[in-house]
This record gives sequence, structure tokens and C-alpha cells, in this order.
Amino acid sequence: MRNRRLLTLILLSVLLVLSACGGTDSAAEDNSDEATESPKTGLNEITLDDMITKKDNDEAFYFLIYDAKQEYVKNTKLLEAYDKALKDKDMTAYHININALDDENKQKVDTLSEEYESHSGSYHNPFEDGGIAAVHHNKVDSAYEYWGEAWSLDMLIEEVNSADNTFLDNKFYNDVKKEVQKNIDYINEQEIDLTY
Repeated sequence: MRNRRLLTLILLSVLLVLSACGGTDSAAEDNSDEATESPKTGLNEITLDDMITKKDNDEAFYFLIYDAKQEYVKNTKLLEAYDKALKDKDMTAYHININALDDENKQKVDTLSEEYESHSGSYHNPFEDGGIAAVHHNKVDSAYEYWGEAWSLDMLIEEVNSADNTFLDNKFYNDVKKEVQKNIDYINEQEIDLTY
């Protein structure tokens, strides 16, 4: 009887020690939770549902949206260029590739695009043309729309890819930097407090 109790106590002790050491088995899991709470400076991936939740919760943030084949995104170094330009300005933005979404999420994008169209003059629709948008006050706004200009990042991605260039080349990187600056100017002009 005494041996049985001793063996039970030993087994319980071992189980307690193992459960205390357990935690997660992946540092990436821990970091992803932290990244969700406070994204890093530069470009951060986000799901469409998370973006919509942030918008509906009246959060304010930059959001890069584009519609391009993954191969084009990789070939053109699109994300690397935006990440670099954003970091140079100590700016944080989320990004989503519409092309990589399933049909259900593409329908959600269509709804967001219709909402956007209903309150804008349509110089630039980030859901149709691509580019950085400012999400604030439960809506999506385009700095290009605000400044009365047009911009088509999605067409530019195809152009850069077909010319075997990258967005890190001076000509195209300057376009990326201008877009980043237009969005900074828009946020400052509108006195919007970002809420990462």
C-alpha cells in the first residue's frame, strides 16, 4: 500500500513538472500572438476577417491591398519594397493579396469595395486598383481619392513583372515611397490617430 502511494506521488510530481515545462512548443506561436497585439514596423500580413474586425472596432491603421499572382508578387519584390519604404518612415501597415483569397472572402472584398464606392468620388478604389488605404472611423479611405488622383498598383505589378524589374529598382521604388508619403500626409491632414 505504501509503495503504491509513493509511486502515485512520484507520477504526480513528474506530471506536474512536465506540465509546468510544457507551454507551447513553438516560439513562432508565441511571437504571432505578440505580433497580433502590436505589429512590427513595416509590412504585416493580416487575414481579411481580422482586418474587418479591426475596422468594425473603429481602429485606425494603414492597409495595403493588391490583387496579383503570388509569382508576380515574388518576382517583383513588391512586399520587400513596401516593407523597406514603410520602415524608412517608421510606419506600420497590414497587407492582403486579394488573388490569394477564397471565393467567400472575395465576396467580402466586393462588399467592402461597394461600401467604399458609396462614400467616394471613385478616382481611386484600393479594392479594385490596389494600394495603401487608411482604415479609420469604421471605413476605408484612399489618400489618392482625397488628393483627387488616380493610381493602379495592380496594373503596375503586371508591368513590373513583364519587364523583369522589381519594385526595389529606383524608378518603381520611388513610386512606392511617394505612395507611402501620400498616406502619411493624408493621416496628418485629417488628424487621424493610428491605433496599432
